[in-house]
Amino acid sequence: MATKRLVPLPYDEHQARPHKRPNVYDESPTHDEPANHAPTVKLSHEDYTIAWICALHLELAASRAMLDEVHEPLPAHDGDHNAYVLGRIAKHNVVMVALPMVYGKVNAAAVSTHLKRSFPNIKATLMVGIGGGAPGEANLYLGDVVVGIRVMEYDLGKAINDGDFQCTAVPKLPSPFLLSAAANLRSKHGMDQSSPRAQELMRTKLSRYSRPTEPDRLFQASYPHPSDAKTCDGCDASKQQPRLRRSTEDFLIHYGVVASGDSVNKDVSKRDMISRRFEAICFEMEAAGIMDSLECLPIRGICDYSDSHKNKASQDYAAATAASYARELLETIPSLTSGQAQPIVRDTAIITASPSPGAELIERRECFLGLLDFPQINARKDAIRAEQGKTCRWFLTHPKYLDWIDLRSYATGHSCLLWIRGKAGAGKSTLMKFLHSEVKKRQLGATVVSFFFNARGAYLEKSITGMYRSLLKQILTQFPDLQRILDQMEFSSTRESACPNLNGLKELFQHAIMALGRRSLICFIDALDECNEDDVRDMVHFFSDLTESATEEQVQFRVCFSSRPYPYIHVDEELVVTLENETGHSKDLEKYVQKRLQVPKKSVRDELQGQILGKASGVFMWVVLVVEILNKEAGRGGLALRRRLSEIPPTLSQLFKDILTRDQQRPEELRRCILWVLCAHRPLTPSEFCHAMWAGGLKDDQVDDEIPDAEDDQMNMALASSSSKGLVEVTKTAKKLSTVQFIHESVRDFLIKERGLQELWPDLSLEWEGPSHEILRSCCEAYLMHPTILAVIKGDRTTDTLVLEAPIMKTYALLEYASQHILDHANKAARSIAQEEFLARFFRLLGTEAMDRCQSVKIRRYGPTASQLYVLADKGLENLIPSELESLPSTPYDRALHFGHPLFAAMANNHKDAVARLLGLPSVIYEGENLMEGLGRRSNMANFRQRTPMSWAAQEGRFKLVQVLARNGHMIDIRDAGWKTPLQRAADNGHTKTIQFLLDNGANVNKLCFQNGADLQSGSSPSIDAAAGSGHLDIVEFLADKGANLDSGLRAAADKGHLNIVEFLLDKGADDLNSGLRRAAMRGHLNIVELLVDRDADPNCGLVLAAEVGHLDIVEFLAKKGADIHKLSLSGSSAQLLTPLIAASRCGHIGIVRFLLGIGADLNGRCMLGRTAQNWALAWGRSDVAVMLEQAAQNTSISAL
Repeated sequence: MATKRLVPLPYDEHQARPHKRPNVYDESPTHDEPANHAPTVKLSHEDYTIAWICALHLELAASRAMLDEVHEPLPAHDGDHNAYVLGRIAKHNVVMVALPMVYGKVNAAAVSTHLKRSFPNIKATLMVGIGGGAPGEANLYLGDVVVGIRVMEYDLGKAINDGDFQCTAVPKLPSPFLLSAAANLRSKHGMDQSSPRAQELMRTKLSRYSRPTEPDRLFQASYPHPSDAKTCDGCDASKQQPRLRRSTEDFLIHYGVVASGDSVNKDVSKRDMISRRFEAICFEMEAAGIMDSLECLPIRGICDYSDSHKNKASQDYAAATAASYARELLETIPSLTSGQAQPIVRDTAIITASPSPGAELIERRECFLGLLDFPQINARKDAIRAEQGKTCRWFLTHPKYLDWIDLRSYATGHSCLLWIRGKAGAGKSTLMKFLHSEVKKRQLGATVVSFFFNARGAYLEKSITGMYRSLLKQILTQFPDLQRILDQMEFSSTRESACPNLNGLKELFQHAIMALGRRSLICFIDALDECNEDDVRDMVHFFSDLTESATEEQVQFRVCFSSRPYPYIHVDEELVVTLENETGHSKDLEKYVQKRLQVPKKSVRDELQGQILGKASGVFMWVVLVVEILNKEAGRGGLALRRRLSEIPPTLSQLFKDILTRDQQRPEELRRCILWVLCAHRPLTPSEFCHAMWAGGLKDDQVDDEIPDAEDDQMNMALASSSSKGLVEVTKTAKKLSTVQFIHESVRDFLIKERGLQELWPDLSLEWEGPSHEILRSCCEAYLMHPTILAVIKGDRTTDTLVLEAPIMKTYALLEYASQHILDHANKAARSIAQEEFLARFFRLLGTEAMDRCQSVKIRRYGPTASQLYVLADKGLENLIPSELESLPSTPYDRALHFGHPLFAAMANNHKDAVARLLGLPSVIYEGENLMEGLGRRSNMANFRQRTPMSWAAQEGRFKLVQVLARNGHMIDIRDAGWKTPLQRAADNGHTKTIQFLLDNGANVNKLCFQNGADLQSGSSPSIDAAAGSGHLDIVEFLADKGANLDSGLRAAADKGHLNIVEFLLDKGADDLNSGLRRAAMRGHLNIVELLVDRDADPNCGLVLAAEVGHLDIVEFLAKKGADIHKLSLSGSSAQLLTPLIAASRCGHIGIVRFLLGIGADLNGRCMLGRTAQNWALAWGRSDVAVMLEQAAQNTSISAL
């Protein structure tokens, strides 16, 4: 009995169907088979090395057209109900398969499992088909192809409190082999993201899959499709989302994250949320299921925008573009044989035996490791005090610790997470540092890494991003072979901003852990409560899932957290130790009091010890402070000590208040000390702190005018302790860098979170930051204005000695800080205290001198031409930027400044609030659009040199920004430093909407600006020049209708070789054919030369120019059309009249010389200087031409005889 072939069912769009998927199959395919469609080859299951999986019949139909030959089908294995299409593409034997009637992750997983069993030698798997786009920075259009470099199963998770859904998915990666192949093809395509080969395949093998005639419409997220409409023809066109226009109709190729779920997503808010969270640019339904058994590479053609609007007509086209890319990818891959393209092996012996990377790869890895690093990466751990005496040792025998540290256990339910909880000041960080040191010291066969959050540090010291960077740096440094996980990551330079974002770091961390093989890793992470709570929750669940996955793969990975009891975060299978409840911790407190309490009489000491331990509530820091207080009064006797202890509050916060308010000696000094430690832009060094305190006293006439010696470390330590009443100390890191900081983070909590500042100094009010920074600003000003320091700043200098030398900076310890950060304090003070008088005084007396003389990085210096506004914008000091900026619209581009203009400086440094203030807006969101979209890094500020804000915005097609600038008074028609108007910039880059706006608001379509500033209103049209030269036919048409000079556009189009634009302008009435011919002849555009001559251009106009440049084909054509080969015409390289032969001879174009001689060119013809072709050839060193001319002359003489 003959087997019935499956073919597509007729498709009815009105028929009910699940989601947006069409029906699958019934009889024979309607789309083209490959040219060699008759099966003539029969191979075995073992001969096929490439799997090509589709979800839908329309995807498979387009994919089949990619086959170079079709092979005979093979018998199915037991239980395998897949229907395979077998064939060859390039050098690969390929097995194609589509899902049966039901699609999605589960069914995809079943299909891939059967395929893997039936075809055992599959080395690479492609998932090829259509997907929904996530519009955003990727600027996707329908038909574009997305190649998934990782897959996120966004609907995998669990319900948590209040019914919320928590995603627990981890990234799934294609095989390293396919990622490498895709990266190689991507580099071949270059920056424009288009593929000539894929476009050729669309023309030759997929010609019936043309781009749909329906418009490509992306609607705003707030505008859903009307539920009763079957198409988008009736949708409101004004609700379309503005986006960057393309200059090509070719589909582009994007590489990014693919989000995979169980159902088609039509919810725009869900789309945007998932896209932001995972950086996804495409949605689909099968890849996650396949990747559980095969490490496939998803290749998706974009058929819609993952919304409710209708784009059915794009499905076939999108399936074809995906198939064309997939084929091109296979064409770049050598033939696969057994043993190639194997998955990563998690075994140490195999890992270490992998081939050594080349020098270029090693350099790239080292560069990436450098990006992970950041200043003070270990500062917090180094600053933590070591344990006292023999404290902390009890923890090494704690049952939960022993259970956790047992590296031999892979049992299900064995916890790899240990969590140490305790109150603020209980001693958690000290215990963590002790455990970290002990595990390393005891050599348990495990490698140890750690991160200690530092709430007093810079952003990376107290953020999840910094944690992942630090841990990765440690892991990859200690396990160099794991650095191979970096090879697929993308980065463009050694800038910090090029380091992967949080999702990328998590992905790298996961791969590093899962590639450990049989090696062991123990990770300590301290002070989770000093980081953002939401970030911590996400991180804890990520680590919980990761340890579970590691255990399943028998990877020995252990994690130890420490934090305060709140916020409470719970994960399954964790081991929790609460310090206050542990007997060992209580004994540590007892040991400390016994050793440190210096009371001579034993009975009194024992009594006090009992009372101290009774009130301590397990808080080590409280005990330390109380013991110190009692030791200071030890000589007053037992009664006084008992009374003093009874007066001491039982909590840390109350104790801090008691310490700070017990006496009122030097209250202003105390306040300055607290504010410097609390509000400084960065932690001060001891010498800086010494001079900062002195400057404050100088401001209040409380100290001598003589600058103190700040190099006495003992004096500085004593000053920090005495001025703060013991709540500030000098800490040292492993790099011997000392800073002045609070003795514990709980001091900061008391002052800010518990409003201790307002209790101590009511004049600071609830808005304490403004007055506090005003005090520090005035300290910095007093320091900089001191006569001695002012003389140093203003002192004689040359370019070579602009920056103050190190000994001077050391002598005047606060000079660098005060000069670089006085404006930061002023900016924060400006929230409640006016700063206009200070700014006028500062820039009048100091300008940028102090900042520049203390700035070692050259590009960060401002120089004498920098305006006050430029400095404020560059530093992002939005509160100091005036609310009304009358000068900004007329501010020119200054080549001496790094960014040239205040607005560019603010944008390049990602100072969003400063940008908003410069634009007179409450934020950078204007009419629903982010004016800073895509400008998060300096590298995104492309081509701003020599532009005005208006011309740059027009050039980049930032229409909303153009509108805002125009509203604020920026000139529509003013030229920039590159001598171009905004209209020219917009026309050059194809921004029609911007052009329309500029013309509607007074831009002159024919305005020409010369370098001397003069304007010319006729004879040329720079805007149409720009559009025609860049090949934007639609804009040329638009400008022509607006009265642009057609001849001007004709010259530009002919010069750049845009035949279609030349034809249009000629049909429109352009008549300066001869000028166009000169341009085309000089540039070598034969097709345009032919067109212009056919339209009656004078052939003589281009002959000399073509001969001079070397375009033989054009010379031959013009001669054939009757050009006078003896006529003198103006050359292009000099203002001289030459014959074609002379022009070709002096430039060495021997082929043209030969041709001209062959048709009778006059050897003795002379130029306006009286020289012949041979004279010029000899003068310009064209010996071969001179010889040819001499021989021709001799032959002519012989013929004459």
